[in-house]
Amino acid sequence: PVFKPSYARVSMDGFVDMFRRYWAHMLVVFSVYLWKDLLDGLDRVLMANTQLDMTFVVYAIEGDIVLWIQEGLRNEVLDVALTHFYVMGFMTATFASFILPIYFDDRHMADRVSLSMFWVYVLAIPFYLFLNVRVTGDYISGMETVAYDLTPEIHNWFNRIDPFTNGMPSLHIGWTLLIGVMFLRSRVLIWLKALGIIYPVLTFIGIIITANHYIIDAAGGLGVMLAAYLLYEGFLRIKHRIPKLNIMQSPNID
Repeated sequence: PVFKPSYARVSMDGFVDMFRRYWAHMLVVFSVYLWKDLLDGLDRVLMANTQLDMTFVVYAIEGDIVLWIQEGLRNEVLDVALTHFYVMGFMTATFASFILPIYFDDRHMADRVSLSMFWVYVLAIPFYLFLNVRVTGDYISGMETVAYDLTPEIHNWFNRIDPFTNGMPSLHIGWTLLIGVMFLRSRVLIWLKALGIIYPVLTFIGIIITANHYIIDAAGGLGVMLAAYLLYEGFLRIKHRIPKLNIMQSPNID
């Protein structure tokens, strides 16, 4: 009820029925998890055998800007809040925003969000495999690895799942900007549109302070977001130009 658009209704039947109506959308988005495990394994093999590390290029361009930001803004409260946002809050908010149009049966928005989210990841894959950029806390001297070392449990979890070389482009920025644009173009409540603006800003601050990304990584996230958005919008234009065959009006064939 809190997130209900003015045109929609809330019901348990709708919650159950959305799995029948939108299973393909969910499959497309959640398949990213399976892709990530496979590609992270491949990335580790490539790094071990080719040493495809381009971090020095990014650092040569940007320098210690993220270190200065971390030193200027960091405090204990932000360490805890932004680390938990990075670990859990980001994914929760991202997939909640994906489920929102599905639950309220907004097929146009569900198509747009799910396919665009998928394309953001697909477009990032070549960078992750062949343009490895390490996290800032693993490269810049004096940069505290806040997100990875806040607790032993979080440290162990990251060491199991993260190769620490998928910095460019930032999916955190790519996905949050995409969701923000989608919210602004949808029929959701006005305060959700406001969250669509706040969400990328909070994410950007979080990935810098917690020592995960360079500003250039964020720019890369913006780039793949725009590319994914334009890909889908182009697909829509082509789809609308293809005439639909109306069987009921087709001529009789003798």
